[in-house]
Amino acid sequence: MVGPHRLTRRQALRLGAGVAALGALRVPSPALAAAHDSAVFELALPDGLAHASTARWHSTTVLQAPRRFDLAGLRWARAANFQAQIRTRPAGGRWTRWTPLPASHGTVNGTDPVFTGTADELQLRHRGGVAGLKVRFVRALPHAPAAHARAAQAGGAPAIVPRANWGADQVPPRAAPSYGTVQAAFVHHTVTAVDYAPEESAGIVLGIARYHRDSNGWNDIGYNFLVDRYGVVFEGRAGGVEAAVIGAQAQGWNSVSTGIACLGTFTNIPLDAPAMESLARLIGWKLSLHGVPVAGQVTLESGGGESNRYPSGQLVAFDRVSGHRDGCQTSCPGEQLYAQLPDLRARAAKYSHPVSAITVKASSQKGAKPTNVSGVLRFADGSSPAGATLTVEYLTGASAWSPVTTTVCGLDGSWATSAQLPASGKVRAVFAGDATRGRLESAPISVLVVPSMTLTSDKRRAKAGTSFAVSGTVAPSGPLVQCLLERQVGTRWVTVQRKRIAVRAGRFETKVRPTKAGLYRVSIIAEGVTRRRTLRAVH
Repeated sequence: MVGPHRLTRRQALRLGAGVAALGALRVPSPALAAAHDSAVFELALPDGLAHASTARWHSTTVLQAPRRFDLAGLRWARAANFQAQIRTRPAGGRWTRWTPLPASHGTVNGTDPVFTGTADELQLRHRGGVAGLKVRFVRALPHAPAAHARAAQAGGAPAIVPRANWGADQVPPRAAPSYGTVQAAFVHHTVTAVDYAPEESAGIVLGIARYHRDSNGWNDIGYNFLVDRYGVVFEGRAGGVEAAVIGAQAQGWNSVSTGIACLGTFTNIPLDAPAMESLARLIGWKLSLHGVPVAGQVTLESGGGESNRYPSGQLVAFDRVSGHRDGCQTSCPGEQLYAQLPDLRARAAKYSHPVSAITVKASSQKGAKPTNVSGVLRFADGSSPAGATLTVEYLTGASAWSPVTTTVCGLDGSWATSAQLPASGKVRAVFAGDATRGRLESAPISVLVVPSMTLTSDKRRAKAGTSFAVSGTVAPSGPLVQCLLERQVGTRWVTVQRKRIAVRAGRFETKVRPTKAGLYRVSIIAEGVTRRRTLRAVH
C-alpha cells in the first residue's frame, strides 16, 4: 500500500520511466546528502532519466550512500503501486539478501525502515510509479551502548533493557507521553534482517527510534516494546513499562493497546524459540498488570485512519493477543509469526497471574438522571475487599480528574453507585490503598451525557422584521448553547444567523429576527441533542 496520493495511469507510466533510470546513478551529488552532523541523512534520486514499463521489476546500479549507515527506508512525493526491495554491502564486501521495504501505511509517503547491518553501498529493485524518491539512512551502531537488561521483576515480569541502556538519550521524545488503556496486545515484526548479532540489537532499536522520530516526525519510537531474536526485551516508547503509554504502532488502536515488535522478518521463517518465550512472558505480564486476561476476545472501538481496516466508531472483536494485520491494512507480523499466534496465546496465558484490579462500567446519562456506575474490586492475594472504600472520579476535556462520589465494596468486591455528571466525559474508580496495599485505579471509560431540552417561542407567525422570542431549558447544562436560524430556500435550509446563548440556572432565552418573508426554523444545539421550532415570516 502506498501513501494517500493517487496517480493517473499516464502519470504512473511517466513516473515508472523515471524510476527505471535510477540505474544510471552511481555517485551522489554532495547537495543530495544531508548535513554530516545528523545521524539521519538521505540520498535524493532524480526522476525521468529513462523509460520502462512500471509493471516490471528494475534494478539500479550500485548506489554510494553519503556515508556509512545501518538502517534505510524510502520517502517519495507521490507513488502508484510502487514496491521496492533493498540490498546493501560494506565497501568491497558481500551483498546482503534482497529485503522488501514495506509501505508505511497512512502516516508518511514512504516505507518503514529496515536494518541493513553496517553498509556503504546499496541497490534498489523496484516496480510501479514514483516521483520525488529519496533514500533515508540512519547510522546507529557506533553510538548504541551495550544493552543490559534490568533483572526480572516480581510478578512474572521479564528482564527489560531500559531506554537508557540502548541510547534513547540520543533521541529524546519531542513531548511528554500520553496515556490510554491496555486492553489488547498487537504483535509486529520490524521487517529487518534476522542474521544480526546479539551486540547489534541495541543499535537496531536506536536506529528505529531515530527513523520514527527524525524521519517520520513522530514523538518517539512507535513501539511500546521490542524483542530481539535472542529473547532480549527492550523498553520502547517513553512513559514507563508498567504504564498504558499510547504508542504509534497500530493506527486507530494505539490508545487501547500495547504494541510489541519482534526484530526481524518473519514472512518465511518462524520466530526463534528464545524470542517466543520472552514475548509470551512479556505479554502475560503486561496484560495481567492492567487487569486484562490473555485468553479470549475483547471488543474495541476503531479510531479510524487511512491504514485502519475499519471506519472510525466501528466495534470490532479482537483476540487479546492479535497481529498488526488484524486491525490494520498490512501483512505484519509476517505469515510465519502470524501462524505462531495461537501458540503464543497459550504460552502467554501460563505467565498471566492474578492481579489487584478494579473493573468499572457505567450507563449513559439522559437529562438530569444520574449515571449508574458499578464494578468489582479484586485483590491479588484473594482476600475479601469487603468494606473497602472506592472513589469515583470524573474527567472532561483538559481538566484534571475530580471526585464525584464514594462507595463501599461488598463481600465479593462488587460495588455500585450513581453520580450526576455535568457533561460527557470519562469516569474511573480509585482505591486509595491501605497499610498493606498500594493505590489502584481502574481503566477510564467514556460516559455519554445527553441533556434533556425544551424549546418554545412566543409566537409561530409574524411579519418579516418582527422579533421572535425563543426560550427553553436544558439539563444538565453547560454555560452555553448554540442558536441557529435558517431560512428555507427550495429544498435547502440556508443559515441566516448563528450565535451562542448563555445558560443560567438551566434556562436560556434569546430573540431572532427574520428579515424576509418565508419559512424559517430555529435550532438550539447542546451536547448530543438538538431541538427545532419552525417560524413563518409574512409580508
